[in-house]
Amino acid sequence: MDQLFLSDGNTLAARWRDAFPDARLVAPGAAAAIAGAADALLWLDGGRIGDREGLERAARQALEASPRVIVMRPAPSESEAFALLSLGVSGYCHLAASPVQLREIAGVVAEGGIWMPPELLRRLVGLSRRVVSPTSRDAAGVESLTEKEFAVASLVGGGASNREIAERLAMSERTVKSHLSSIFRKMDVRDRVQLALAMNDIPVDNSA
Repeated sequence: MDQLFLSDGNTLAARWRDAFPDARLVAPGAAAAIAGAADALLWLDGGRIGDREGLERAARQALEASPRVIVMRPAPSESEAFALLSLGVSGYCHLAASPVQLREIAGVVAEGGIWMPPELLRRLVGLSRRVVSPTSRDAAGVESLTEKEFAVASLVGGGASNREIAERLAMSERTVKSHLSSIFRKMDVRDRVQLALAMNDIPVDNSA
């Protein structure tokens, strides 16, 4: 999948190029005119956009070009994340995300999932617990998990990142990712956001 970085800068940031050697730099308002943009993953550089209105306008423009848009911000916030996800963006991350993190985010979004920083995910789960009536987990899905898979799923439910899970369970991040792929399939969830909600007995709408 092509990676297009929508930025007013003159060159690709080194970490973007390290993550995706074939990535292209595109002016934010020109994405819709790029051949193949509809099938690409668009990364919106929000570092030069100061106000929320301007950021949301830029996100809408990007979404007109592709359904897969990730917004990068120098100081991610809970309210901004929820506003952008409500618009339909697929991801929201720190502008200084490392190449490894960028590739992980791209993998999640390419598979139809949603990405947000672990600390914001923890807040989302906490908020959902307060405003949504609990429901029963899919017992069959949970019971089908192995002991290791359940441990991984439980930590995701607490908002842990892959690195934190790997450290807690003494396994590699690659093994964590392998477990997550199996967990998503068994529990019929698309991404770690849905998994975190499901592990906290919060209803997940997977009909989209």
